[in-house]
Amino acid sequence: MRLLGTIPVLFVLLLAQSRPASRGARGKADAGDRPILLGTDPPGKLRPNPPAPDGGVVVQRDAGPDQVQQEMQQLRARIEALEQERAQTRQNAQKLDQLVQQLRQQVADAEARRQASEEQQQAQRASVQIAVDALYAAQQRLAGGNYAIETELDQAQRSFTGQAQRDVQAARAALQNRDLAAARALLSAAISDAQAGR
Repeated sequence: MRLLGTIPVLFVLLLAQSRPASRGARGKADAGDRPILLGTDPPGKLRPNPPAPDGGVVVQRDAGPDQVQQEMQQLRARIEALEQERAQTRQNAQKLDQLVQQLRQQVADAEARRQASEEQQQAQRASVQIAVDALYAAQQRLAGGNYAIETELDQAQRSFTGQAQRDVQAARAALQNRDLAAARALLSAAISDAQAGR
């Protein structure tokens, strides 16, 4: 019977011996006397990176853009360059349009001036021809002894220029002096100079 009473006491003693020590007995950071090691190299065994095959230092690769990102950056740069080129082309086209408009306006102005000058020359030629016809009629009056040719002389003097106009003025002076032959000769010279454009 005594043996049965001692079994529970032995059991309690065995349990007490198998329990781990309390947390208070451990060292700093719950590691006890030994420090906790992290990583693959133990303390004091760290080695620098080996030299590169070309004798330089191994360059650490950073987390830069990968190939897809580089392609995207290149494509964006290309798009930006094309947009700038398109804007420049647009500006050049606008300048070219303005230049074309200016040239068209200059051509139109020159054509208008040419046409106006041609019309003026035609009107001048018509006026000269009318004055020449009037002088022919004045010569016939003078041949008949009629000195009343002031209207024809005025018309010729307004229409003629240069030597022809001077010839008409001289013929007028000859008529005032009653020199019929000189007046008729000067009217012939005025007709000839007017037709020759002198």
